[in-house]
Amino acid sequence: MKPVLLSMQAFGPFAQRETIDFAELGEHPLFLINGPTGAGKTTLLDAISYALFGKTTGAERQGEQMRCHHAAASTATEVDFIFSLGNDLYRVKRLPAQQRPKLRGAGLKDDVANASLWHIKPGIAARLDLDQDDMTLLASRKVKQVTQEVERLIGLQADQFRQVVVLPQGKFRELLTADAGQREEIFAQLFQTHRYLLIEEKLKDAARDLKQQVQEHESNLKALLRNGNIESEQQLIDKISEQAAALDIALNNKDSAAEQLQKQRELFQQAVQLQQQFEQKTQLQQQLSQLNKDAEQINEKQAQLKRARAAQAVTPTAQRFDWLKAEQTRIAQQLQANEKRHAALVTDKQHAEKQYQQAATEDAEGKQLQRRIEQLSSWRPKLESLKALQRQYAEVTESRNAQQGEINQRYRAKETLNEQLTTDSQARQALSETLSKHQNIESQRQQLSYAKKQQQNSVNLKQQQQQLNDQQHAIKEQLDTQQQQTKQSEQHAQALEHTWYQQQAISLAETLKPRQPCPVCGSRQHPSPASSGDEPLVTHEQVVNARRQHQQQLQAQQKLERSLLQNRQASEFVQIQIEELGNVKTEAELTSAQQALELTTEQQEQQRAHYQTLEHRITENREQLDSIALELKQLTDKLKETDINQTKIGERLSSLEQEIPEEFRSPEQVERTLKELHNELLQKQTAYQKASERRQQVLEQLSAVTAKHDDLTQQQHENSEETLAAEKELSQQLDEREFKSLDEYKDAIMPDQRYQQTEQEIQLFQQQRAKISSLLEELDATLGKQQQPDLDTAKQQLQHHEQQYQQTNEVWLNTRDRLRELETLLNHVNNSKKHAEALHKQYAVQGTLADVANGQNAQRLSLHRFVLSVLLDDVLTVASQRLEKMTHGRYQLSRESQVADARSAGGLTILVEDAYTGQQRSTKTLSGGEGFMAALALALGLSDVVQSYAGGIKLDTLFVDEGFGSLDEEALDMAIDTLAELRASGRTIGIISHVRELKDRLHDRIDVIRERNGSRIELRTN
Repeated sequence: MKPVLLSMQAFGPFAQRETIDFAELGEHPLFLINGPTGAGKTTLLDAISYALFGKTTGAERQGEQMRCHHAAASTATEVDFIFSLGNDLYRVKRLPAQQRPKLRGAGLKDDVANASLWHIKPGIAARLDLDQDDMTLLASRKVKQVTQEVERLIGLQADQFRQVVVLPQGKFRELLTADAGQREEIFAQLFQTHRYLLIEEKLKDAARDLKQQVQEHESNLKALLRNGNIESEQQLIDKISEQAAALDIALNNKDSAAEQLQKQRELFQQAVQLQQQFEQKTQLQQQLSQLNKDAEQINEKQAQLKRARAAQAVTPTAQRFDWLKAEQTRIAQQLQANEKRHAALVTDKQHAEKQYQQAATEDAEGKQLQRRIEQLSSWRPKLESLKALQRQYAEVTESRNAQQGEINQRYRAKETLNEQLTTDSQARQALSETLSKHQNIESQRQQLSYAKKQQQNSVNLKQQQQQLNDQQHAIKEQLDTQQQQTKQSEQHAQALEHTWYQQQAISLAETLKPRQPCPVCGSRQHPSPASSGDEPLVTHEQVVNARRQHQQQLQAQQKLERSLLQNRQASEFVQIQIEELGNVKTEAELTSAQQALELTTEQQEQQRAHYQTLEHRITENREQLDSIALELKQLTDKLKETDINQTKIGERLSSLEQEIPEEFRSPEQVERTLKELHNELLQKQTAYQKASERRQQVLEQLSAVTAKHDDLTQQQHENSEETLAAEKELSQQLDEREFKSLDEYKDAIMPDQRYQQTEQEIQLFQQQRAKISSLLEELDATLGKQQQPDLDTAKQQLQHHEQQYQQTNEVWLNTRDRLRELETLLNHVNNSKKHAEALHKQYAVQGTLADVANGQNAQRLSLHRFVLSVLLDDVLTVASQRLEKMTHGRYQLSRESQVADARSAGGLTILVEDAYTGQQRSTKTLSGGEGFMAALALALGLSDVVQSYAGGIKLDTLFVDEGFGSLDEEALDMAIDTLAELRASGRTIGIISHVRELKDRLHDRIDVIRERNGSRIELRTN
C-alpha cells in the first residue's frame, strides 16, 4: 500500500480542505512531516487510518470526535484518500456521523456515517475530480462493508496496520521496555495467536473430563459393590457359588412340597363330593316331607274337580232356565214401555188436531197473496225496457269515462316521456364527458407494454447477476486454493531466507584466519567458530529461486484477484442497471394492470353501447310524443260525440221511470218482492200440508202401539208356562247330582282356565313325589354304610400343605432373585472394568498431551508461549541486523531462554547483548538514544515479520511518529541511514518530528502550519 493523494475537510485542526499529493515528493521518498506541537502532524496519519479502517492511529478518538471546531456548520467533515496496490489505484472516501444545517428551515439534522470504495480504471490519473465513468464502485453506503473490502485488499486489519505501517507516537518503544506478560499480550493480539490458548484450554478440558470420568467410574464400581453388600470382586464370586448351591436345595424342597400339596388337594376334593351327596339326600328328604304335607290340599283339589265335572252336566238346563227368566223380565219391561208410549200418543193426537185447524185458516189467506203476485208480474215488460235504457245509459257513461281515461293516460305518458327524455339527455351528456376522459387509454396500453419490457429486462439482469455470482463463487474457491499455495511458497521462501540469515555466521566463520581480527567483534582469537556440521548450507541462489517461485504464485493470485475484481465490477454494473430500472413491477402486478386495462376497455365499450342506446331511445321518445299529441286531438273529438248520445238516452229513461212506482223501478226489487210473496204463500201451503200429515201420522202410530200391546201380552203368557217347566227340570237334575241347592251348584262351577291349572298342579305333584322317591333310593344305594366326612379338618390339612408350599416357593424365588442380582452385578463389574481400562489408556495420551501443552514439561513452557517465542525469535533476528548496524556492531537483541517461574510469561523476555562486555542485560538499561534505536529496530523488524505472516502483502509505506529528539548527531545519522535503506528497497518513509536537525537533513517535507482559525498544509520539495 502506497499513499497517492490525501484530501481532508473539517477534520482535526484543518478547517478548510487540505490536499497532499504524495507524487510530488518523488517515487520512493523519505520525507518529514514538520510542525509545532499541536499543529496536527499526527492528524495526517489519523486521516489515512480513518479513511481506510474508520479508526484513528491511536484508536483513542472516534470519527465523530475528529470534526474541526473552526469549520463552518455547512462544511461536511470528510476524508478522501487515493492509494496504490501494485499497479492498481483505489479511492476511499469516509464521512463520520455529524450534524449539518437543514436544507430547508432552521435547525440541524443528523447525518449518519457513510463510506465508499472505488477502483480507478487503468490509465486514469489519480485526482479528486474523477467522474463515475473513470471508477468502478466496489462498496458503498455500508461503512462495515467498505472496511471489510479494504482489509481484504490490503491484507491487514486496523491494529496490524498501526503496528506495521504507522508507528504511533510513544507507542512502538513500549514493546521494547514492556515486561514479558505485557509483551505476551501484544504479540498474541498482533499475530492472532489466541487460538493456541484455545487449544491449551480444550486439551486441558478434555483431560479434566477424562480424569473425572475415570474417577466417577471407579466410584460407580465401588457403589455397585457397596449396594450389593459386597466388599470385593472375589467375595462376589464366592457369593454366587454359595447362592447356586442354595438354589438347588430350595428347588428340591419346593418340588416335594408341591407333590404333598397335590395329594392333599385330591383327598379334599373327594371329601367335598361325599359331603355334597349327604347334603343332597337331606334336601330330598325335606322335599318329600313337604310334598306329603301338601297331599291334603291336592286331595281337596281333586274333590273340587269332581264337583266341577258334575256341575258341567247341569249347566245346559240351568242356562235355559236363566234365559227364560231373563225373557220374562224383558217382556214385562216392554209392556210397561208400550203403555207409556200409548199415553204419549194420545196427547200427540190432541195437539195435531189443533194444529190442523190453524193451518186451514191460513190457507184462505193464501188466495189474497196469489192476486198480489199476478199484479207484480204484469210490470215485468216495462221493467225490461227500463233496464235496457239504464244499461245503454251506463254503457255510454262507461264509454265516456274510458275515453276520458285514455286522454288522461296519454297526458301521463306524455309527461313520462318528457321526464325520460330529460334523464336520457343528461345521461348522454355525462357519458360524452366520461368517454372524452378515456381518450388516453392507448397511452396506458403503451405504458403497460413498456413496463413489461422493463420487467423482462429486470429478469434478464437478475439471471445475469446470478451467473456472475456463480462465477464469483468459483473464482473465490480458486483464489482460496491459490492463496494457500502462495502462503506455502512464502513460508518456504521465508524459511530458506531465515536459514540463510542464520547461516551467515557460518559463512563468516569460514573466512576467519588465525590471529586476524574478526570483522564483527575485532577479536584475534577465534575459540568457537560457527560450524554447520552435517547440515547443508542454503545458498543465496536458492533463496532467490524461492522468492521467484513465490512471486509467480503471487502473480497467479493477483490474476485471480483481478478476475474476481472484474467479476465484482460486472456484478456491480449489473446491480447499478437493476437499481436504475427502479421499482420494476412484478409479473403479478403487470397481470393485474393488464386485467385493469382490459376491464377499463370493456367498460368503455359498454359505455359507448349505452350512449348509442340513449341516442336511439331519445329519438324514439320524441317520435312517440308527436304521436301522442295526434291521438289526444282524436280522443277529444270522440268524447264530445259521446256526451251528446248520453243526453238523449237520459231523456227517454226519465219518461219511463214516471210510469212505474219508484220502489218497483228496479227489476231486482220486483223479483225480490215476488220471491218473498211466493215464499210466504209456499210457507202457508206447506204448514197446512204438514199439519195434515202430522195428524195422519199420529193416528197410525196410535194404532200400531195398540197392536203391539196385544202381542206382548200373548208372549208373556207363553213365557210363564215355559219357565215353570224348565224350573221343574232343573230341580230334578240337581237332586240327581246331589246338589242341595242352586247356590251349591253355582259354587261348584269352575272356569276352564282354573280347571286346567288345577288339573296340571295335581299331575305335577304326583310326578315330583315319584321322582324324589326314586332319587332317594339311588342315593341310599350309593352311600351304603359310608360316614359323613369332616370337611373342617380336611380343609385345615389342605391349608397347612399350601402354607408349606408357599414357604418353600418363596425361599426358592428369593434365592433365584439374589443369584440373578449377583450375576448381573458381576456383569456390570466386568463391563465397568473394561470401560475403565479404555479410559485409562485414553487419559494416558490426552493427559500427557494436555500437561505438555499447558507448560508441565521440563522447560515449563506452554504451547502458546512456545509459538510466541518462535515468532519473537524471527522478529529479533531481523531487528538485530538493523540494530547492529545502527550501533556499529555493539548491540544485538536476543530472547531469554531460561524459565524461572512457570506462572510468568517465561521465554518472552528481551535482552540486549553488548559486544563490548560480552554480557546480556535488560533493555531498560539502555540510554534514551540507544533505547530509541533498539525500539526502532524492533519496530522495523516487527513490521517485516508481520507482513510476512499477513499473507505476503507487501506494504510500501512506513510512518514513524516522534522519538528522534533523544538521539545525538551520530545516532541520528545512523537512524536516518537505516530508514534511507528502507526507501532504497522501494518504501515510502514518512517521519513525524519537530526536531530541527531532521528539518535540515530532510528537504522533502510536509509543513503543518498552525493558524488562529485552523491549521493548513504546505508541501516543500528539494
